[in-house]
Amino acid sequence: MTGGARYARLWRVPGAPLLLVGGVVARLGQGVTVLAWILLVRETTGSFADAALVGASVSLATAVTAPIGGRLADRFGAHRVLPLYGAAYATAQLLLLAATLTRQPVPLLCVLAALSGAVFPAISPALRAAWTVLTGEGTGREDVRSTAMAAESTLFELVFVVGPLLLSAAMLVADPLAALTGSRSGIAGPAAAIVLAAACAGGGTAVLARGRTLRQLRPHAGSPTRGLGPLRSPRMPALLLCAAGVAFSFGASPVAVAAFATEHDGDRAEAVTGVLIAVWSLGSAAAGLWYGARTWQTPLTRQLTWLLAGLSVGYAAWALSPNSTVLGGVLLLSGAVIAPAMTVQAVLMARIAPASMLTEAYTWLTTVNLSLAALGSAVTGAIVDGPAGAAGGFLACAAAAAAAAVLAAWPGVLAPRRVRDAVDRPADPVQVP
Repeated sequence: MTGGARYARLWRVPGAPLLLVGGVVARLGQGVTVLAWILLVRETTGSFADAALVGASVSLATAVTAPIGGRLADRFGAHRVLPLYGAAYATAQLLLLAATLTRQPVPLLCVLAALSGAVFPAISPALRAAWTVLTGEGTGREDVRSTAMAAESTLFELVFVVGPLLLSAAMLVADPLAALTGSRSGIAGPAAAIVLAAACAGGGTAVLARGRTLRQLRPHAGSPTRGLGPLRSPRMPALLLCAAGVAFSFGASPVAVAAFATEHDGDRAEAVTGVLIAVWSLGSAAAGLWYGARTWQTPLTRQLTWLLAGLSVGYAAWALSPNSTVLGGVLLLSGAVIAPAMTVQAVLMARIAPASMLTEAYTWLTTVNLSLAALGSAVTGAIVDGPAGAAGGFLACAAAAAAAAVLAAWPGVLAPRRVRDAVDRPADPVQVP
């Protein structure tokens, strides 16, 4: 089966178009809100520190509460839980916007930000759970599971390419919006982007939940999940530890790239940083599509090991770049391992997690990603402010990814020492001509 045929077959899966297109729309705001809130809070309070505090309140609240939403979705059905979360999140974002525009105290802004983070809808975990069910054993679609997960990872990458462009578009119409509302353009532009993001999250989640695919994720009978839930599954902690190393590097890398641009590009640093991060994401998205168009006979844990090792080498190569132009080329190439690594990680999670706890299992990835990314950002901020500069930040990213690769390769951690079981078998059984 050719690459194009695999994606065509995936598109013909009942419910797939809604998952693919609706999933992008529902998550579009994720590529907008982080930067929009920084710009808006900075404009209204005059402090980047306050802006960072508000943003951190959202992320940390989501990290802490995401598994709760996943457990509720597994217990009562994603099609029932997600619309409630989506509506609550959109409402909380608008309340936070109103409080920001009326210049309420920063502690109140942080409380409202944490509230919105706590009710952030678990869209990505629900989508991955849906793809797992649609391509499960006995469906006749087992051969496109890795294609589905690759498409999901790639589209999620594109959210963070398109999102900033939407914010830029909002800033272009900021002057007429400011004249219409009687505010400043620095306020009107980000505020409009936040309203759009809230509408996408609330409306997009509701539309997704009405589709028959999420309705097929029926509540599981039996006693409710208690205690640690999917964390009790063999190899789950090890997979999350691998994800932690990668998440640390993902949180650290934008800080290090921004420091590099500041060192080499002066007044153009902010614009250059945005371009460099976008190039990195584009490299990942292109590689994700390529990865999903092929069948791989290499065991999954070995794939993950080599991809994480490649990520580490790529980070180290960043430190050798003499200028931003060269760094852009290296970013494009090194980004090629990201979406494939996330795809393998998602397929491994589908095989490790119990079917009755699938959505919650994916939300634990959300928790790990957000919390370790925040830690990586903070640690690397201290590194780049020191004598090591941006190069030190790049090497910190490389070390974190290398640690994840070593853990993935360690015998008996993610796969048995001698016998390759269902967790470690290749994702698809069909060879690509």
